[in-house]
Amino acid sequence: MSPSSARNVDRITELQNSLTSLSKVALENEDERKKLLAVLRAQVAVLETPLEVVWRMMMEPHQSTALRSAQGMGLIEPIVSSSPRTATELATITKCDKQLIVRILRCLSAMKMVDEVDYETYASNPTTQILTVPSVGGGFKFMFDEAAVSVVHVPAFLSKTGYKNPEGPETCFQSAFNTDLQLFPYLMANPERMGHLNDLMTGQRMNRTEWFDFSDVDSILFDGMDTKDSDATLLIDIGGGRGHDLEAFRNKFPNAKGKLVLQDLPPVIADIEALDSSIVRMEHNFFTEQPIKGARAYYIRSCLHDYNDADDRKILRQIVDAMKPGYSKLLIFEWILPDVGTPLYPALLDLNMLALFSGMERTETHWRNLLESVGLEVVKVWSIGKETEGLIEAMKKA
Repeated sequence: MSPSSARNVDRITELQNSLTSLSKVALENEDERKKLLAVLRAQVAVLETPLEVVWRMMMEPHQSTALRSAQGMGLIEPIVSSSPRTATELATITKCDKQLIVRILRCLSAMKMVDEVDYETYASNPTTQILTVPSVGGGFKFMFDEAAVSVVHVPAFLSKTGYKNPEGPETCFQSAFNTDLQLFPYLMANPERMGHLNDLMTGQRMNRTEWFDFSDVDSILFDGMDTKDSDATLLIDIGGGRGHDLEAFRNKFPNAKGKLVLQDLPPVIADIEALDSSIVRMEHNFFTEQPIKGARAYYIRSCLHDYNDADDRKILRQIVDAMKPGYSKLLIFEWILPDVGTPLYPALLDLNMLALFSGMERTETHWRNLLESVGLEVVKVWSIGKETEGLIEAMKKA
């Protein structure tokens, strides 16, 4: 080894020790953790050769396959409940073939999703443990069973449709699953699969910053609120699922005046098990007339990205017609992609929407043009960065 190579090896060792120490400190501060992670990922991109990049992409589906197989075999829970476990013990517990268990867990061990602590012996780590949380483990099942199947089918679907931007009526999901049903009706007919989607939606909230934690709620809602009318509505969550967002808002502002209303389709409303009694539950299809007129704010989160522009205009016009000019607000809590330089995660979410719904994530310019086309003007775009959702505050044009 040449003297310069020896010096480089020493520098790499020193750097490794420094990174180990810095990582421990960064784990105590979320902003520092994300910054360090971004730096390390950028350096990986520099160091990987083009061939390594392509080869890694070739093998990425195999990683998800290994984890989904482990879930189906029932391997995760026993490893977490009592560690370490031998392959023989796991075979007895799960009734699965021992050699197959070893082959699957070999992949998960290499991915650092379980710890291989001895010959055919496995222990849990934080990643293994979080997979037992329904909102994570169940969410992964949906992403593999429905989303990934649809995404893998995208090239064939685009070829079949002449490489046009998907706008319906058939979606890539329908083509992949050979069904006339779109995603939500399909899931409603398969309760276990619908449960996995609900798990995913819950899991997305785990590390999310709520819109009312980074925007000026006083200027958006409370200032100018009609408090004289005892029947006034403060906030309507349109297509709000099980009411998690309204529940969080109520917990943050327990003394806020005005009604909180949750709207969604009848099966969703009927499925709600726990929701504060002060929140009004209302069956509503957002493609039909909005029954509550002149509310202070109409809030819609992660719904509009399920549809193309033409369908979103139909949804938005129902809201616009119910809004009181100069008073009512429309609050859209969605991804707002930068016009240039979209990070990988939201870019892939856009592909996910294309595959499942013929929907899309939108740039700020796209959002502004869409809203203006239905008689709305953007008051402000509230954002805390490219890697998370933002809030669009809009009002009806005078």
